[in-house]
Amino acid sequence: MKRRSHWIQSLCFAILFLAFAGEPVKAQEVHDDPEARALLEEARQRVVVWDRFPGFKAKLEVNQDGKRSGGELTVLPSGKVEVELQDREAAEWARGIMKSIVNHRLKMDTHKHEDAPVAFGPKDQHPLGRLVKKGDRSSSTYRIKGRQILQVSQKTEKGSLSLNVLEHVPTLHGFLAKQVAVFQFDEKDSLVKSTVFTDEYVEVEGFWLPRSRVIIVAQGGKIEVSTLQFQEHRLLPKAAAKAPAS
Repeated sequence: MKRRSHWIQSLCFAILFLAFAGEPVKAQEVHDDPEARALLEEARQRVVVWDRFPGFKAKLEVNQDGKRSGGELTVLPSGKVEVELQDREAAEWARGIMKSIVNHRLKMDTHKHEDAPVAFGPKDQHPLGRLVKKGDRSSSTYRIKGRQILQVSQKTEKGSLSLNVLEHVPTLHGFLAKQVAVFQFDEKDSLVKSTVFTDEYVEVEGFWLPRSRVIIVAQGGKIEVSTLQFQEHRLLPKAAAKAPAS
C-alpha cells in the first residue's frame, strides 16, 4: 500500500498548530531555479502519509502537567476526530492536537499550496542542509539534507516561526518526524515561545499511527509538559461511516 503525497505540508503540522495571527509579509524576490524546485518537491514526497485511510480507534490518556484524563479516540476515514475523555476541557484540547496530526498525515490531493518561485540560497556548510527559498507570502525558507526537510522558517507581520527536525524515523516509504522543535519570535526577533514535540509511532496493518506525543512548551517564564498516550489501536471496518471532516 503506497503512502506518499505530492505535498502534505511536510512537517508543518507543528507550525499550523502553533502559528499566531498575523497577515503575511510581502513576498521575498526569488527567481525560479528548476533544480531547487525539484529538490524541494522530492523532499516533500518523502513524508509518510495515510493513503486509502480506513480510520482507527484507540484508547487515549492525556496528562497535562499532572492532570490526567482517560477515554477513547476515534478518527474517521474523512479525517474527523472524536475524543471522549473524563475531562471535557482535556478532550477539546486533545481533539485540537489530533486534528492537526491527522490533517497533515492524510493523503489528500485537494491540499493546495501557493504557487511561487523556488531557488537556492547561498551555499554553506549548515548542519541542517542546503538552503532553499520560496518566494511566497510567508518568505518561506527550507533546509534540506538527505532528501528530508529538516528546517522550515516563515515570516508574518507579527514575527516569525522556525520548525527544526531534531530526529526522524526512517521507513520503507519515507520519513516520520520523531522530535521537532518550534521557535516563535516577535517582530523584534525576540524569542517568545519554544515548543518541542516528541512522537512515537506504531505500525498497524501498514499505517503508521501515533503511539505517544510529548509536548514541552516554554513561555513567559513557565514550562508546561503534556502527554498523549495511545493504546489498543484498531482500524475501522471498511463500512465505517465517512462523516464530513471538521
